[in-house]
Amino acid sequence: MTIANSMASTAVAGAVFLIFLATLADGTARAQDDVERGRSLVTKLCGECHAVGRTGASPRAGAPTFRSIDERTDLDELVDRLRAGLQSTHADMPSFRFSREDARAAVAYLRSIQGP
Repeated sequence: MTIANSMASTAVAGAVFLIFLATLADGTARAQDDVERGRSLVTKLCGECHAVGRTGASPRAGAPTFRSIDERTDLDELVDRLRAGLQSTHADMPSFRFSREDARAAVAYLRSIQGP
């Protein structure tokens, strides 16, 4: 292999790596946008009754905190349930029906706050 071929090969590898990094950064930014959009949605729609952050009690007694929602709900299935129209057995909770994008964003946010 000549020095010119070696340099060209290195330049191509460098360009591919830069494209990979740009794609990764774009995906990370998009994921963060989804989390922020989800936070905004659940705060607006659910925050009156539920604790929607990493800390704090739910404003309405008995309403589960969203940071522990994975203990009672499969988050993988929640996207479909939100799209189909989430309903509860208690009369005070309104029915919600999310678009695919909103459901994914809401679940992305919920995943981001799960924990001990």
